[in-house]
Amino acid sequence: MFIPFLLLTCVTELTGIYLREFLHIRNYPIYNVYLLFECGFTSYFFYYLYQPYNYPVKWLYTWYAIFMVIYLSELFRLNFLNFPSATASIMSVVFVFACLYFYYLKLKDEHFEPLLYSASFWWVNGALFFYFGSTACNNFMDYLASHESIIYNKSIRYVIYNILDILMYACWSYAFICRYRQRKLSPL
Repeated sequence: MFIPFLLLTCVTELTGIYLREFLHIRNYPIYNVYLLFECGFTSYFFYYLYQPYNYPVKWLYTWYAIFMVIYLSELFRLNFLNFPSATASIMSVVFVFACLYFYYLKLKDEHFEPLLYSASFWWVNGALFFYFGSTACNNFMDYLASHESIIYNKSIRYVIYNILDILMYACWSYAFICRYRQRKLSPL
């Protein structure tokens, strides 16, 4: 499921850039739909990482139901005319706590795994960088908006999100390498 999710992410980002830069129209409807897939995929991936620790599936369903209530109520409040940024912030905070919970589970785990070669550890690191950084960026949006134009006529927020994307995808790329090595070294 990871490769189709990354493909969806690329298509969403390219479409969003095309709408904003070339057609000069707002791209929030695309990101409103994408937010559903992002939350669903990331939540399921955390559930997948928690499975060895006997994590019940009911928490996944409960979280996604809560997310949907928050998401839909904010979209109705905005009359579907903007991006549900409060929902995205809440989702980011929940994912930060999910990352920290994963670290806690790893610390308590009696099975030693070298973290340098752990695909799940590096995936969670990438997610933590992105979601913690985006939470901080959203919380300081007013401050960042006061310093809107910088180099190349892009906003500071835009540059910060690009840096967060690079950090996340670098960690995820290394996680793919670790996973490849695990599969190559494991007996069939």
